[in-house]
Amino acid sequence: MTMNLTSILPASRIRDRLIDRIAYANDASYFRLVPQAVVQPNSIGEIQALFQFSQQNKIPMTFRAAGTSLSGQAVTDGILVDISKHWGEYSVEENAGKIRFQPGIVGGFINNVLKPHGRRIGPDPASIDACMMGGILANNSSGMCCGTTENSYKTIHSMTFVLPNGFTLDTSNPDAQKIFENEQPHIAKGLLELKQRILNSNAKYKNETLAEKIRRRYQMKNNNGYLLNAFLDFDSPLDILIHLLIGSEGTLGFIAEGVLHTLPDYTYKYTGQMYFKNIRDAAAAVYPIKQSGARAVEVMDRESLRSVEHLPGVPAILKELPAGATAILAEYQASDSETMLQFKKEAGRVIHELKLIHDVEFTDDPTQQAALWKPRKGIIASVGAMRPRGTTSVNEDVAFPVQHLADAVTDLRHLFDDFGYTEGVIFGHAKDGNLHFLVNQAFDTPEQIQFFDKFLREMVGIVSGKYDGSLKAEHGTGRNMAPFVETEWGAEAYAIMRDLKSLLDPDGMLNPGVLINDDPQAHVTHLKSLALVAPEIDKCIECGFCESKCPSRRLTLTPRQRIVVQRELASMRLAGARASLRS
Repeated sequence: MTMNLTSILPASRIRDRLIDRIAYANDASYFRLVPQAVVQPNSIGEIQALFQFSQQNKIPMTFRAAGTSLSGQAVTDGILVDISKHWGEYSVEENAGKIRFQPGIVGGFINNVLKPHGRRIGPDPASIDACMMGGILANNSSGMCCGTTENSYKTIHSMTFVLPNGFTLDTSNPDAQKIFENEQPHIAKGLLELKQRILNSNAKYKNETLAEKIRRRYQMKNNNGYLLNAFLDFDSPLDILIHLLIGSEGTLGFIAEGVLHTLPDYTYKYTGQMYFKNIRDAAAAVYPIKQSGARAVEVMDRESLRSVEHLPGVPAILKELPAGATAILAEYQASDSETMLQFKKEAGRVIHELKLIHDVEFTDDPTQQAALWKPRKGIIASVGAMRPRGTTSVNEDVAFPVQHLADAVTDLRHLFDDFGYTEGVIFGHAKDGNLHFLVNQAFDTPEQIQFFDKFLREMVGIVSGKYDGSLKAEHGTGRNMAPFVETEWGAEAYAIMRDLKSLLDPDGMLNPGVLINDDPQAHVTHLKSLALVAPEIDKCIECGFCESKCPSRRLTLTPRQRIVVQRELASMRLAGARASLRS
């Protein structure tokens, strides 16, 4: 295969040694697939040629930027297209009202570029200083503040895309709509037909039409499946396609360039952490805090707080909280002092109405604010570092209607207890009903995998069945929720998603198994087993956050890749795989 690939790009940008393939076999998820080759194209022409090569040779192809994905959408056993090396151009446009960028640039860097202009991008994932813009768009990433109104779907201005058939288009071209409909009439017509299927559906879902169901479900965060709201929010086939490519996880095409509308970067911030006796009291406080104007309303259960209470600089009260206590970290943000003064008054009013177990002090001092944010931002790393050696940290992401938040957290905690996940933690973006939870699980034996399968299925029953929530709020469907997209959306909506995939990728070679998957066990297939190497290395959860900061990242393997290789060597030694070790 490598011989044939050299007709597309030079050998210096093809990685097919075993060590390189192993280094790219893992992303931040709990899945692992070893690619046949890793390629690093630097132009749209090379991307088009790779599409053709993939289809002609029936070898799957997957795009990967930073590899911080948590659902397995950035790994493949085919050709892995690494766009982190040659796709880093950007430009600030229209007095910083827009930002143009290629997909291989870190999101936090874009914000740093915009900061002197008093602007920022809307998407604000916690991984923004590690993840890249390609992944932010492809996963419709969100975070603590952006909710459903400031994500990529809502702030995209235009893009340059490449479809699997090789067609490429800059949608900022004034004639883009005409070009698309003239040169891709089959796709344009197919998109409008899918739109009509939604509008003409007479099926009822709990007294809702399919269109009504779609509109309601996207009022909360929902990244499970393709973004069907694009068919309702837009009329032209090109606008529909642009917004379907957002959140498509690299299964419909390649976004070679994006242009986002920018938003004000709030310079005034007012932050405080509130403590409640239990999750119910905390959940009851979410709505009034949100209505008072808080942009961030972060909830942390007692187990989350316990995982970070040992960190230097965190509030001392964390160690004193009783069992069952819950914290809410709230932050108000404003562009001017007058607006912030009003927010401070609102915060004071709300605090007096809440059932708190400890006095709370809000602060506008950056140092004190950093101390308050430290526990929230340290949960994932802290839980991951403390996990039993050899286990994988599983980071799940769901959303509930906010009115069900207290009951949902209680049910999740009972589920953890039933399965013995006593170290499991629950935290998240409470104002959006968006919860994350972390559990640690080994995948070394069939029994362990079967155990996790049962846990995940019961979780799906709680989130989708009992509360009609989102099985993926912001991390992307990937492989681990692909078998349950139909469970959440129903047969009719899922059929539309499948037909959309067939319309744009008829050969099924673009990131197969992600988002659409016929295997009911896909969520427990190709799992990552972490061999023991050394205590310090064993703490690594392979999140990839270190890579963007490593000075050697463009010269040799990154720290994460070195750890992945060390773990593979340990596994080979255990298995006695001498031939692989020599290679």
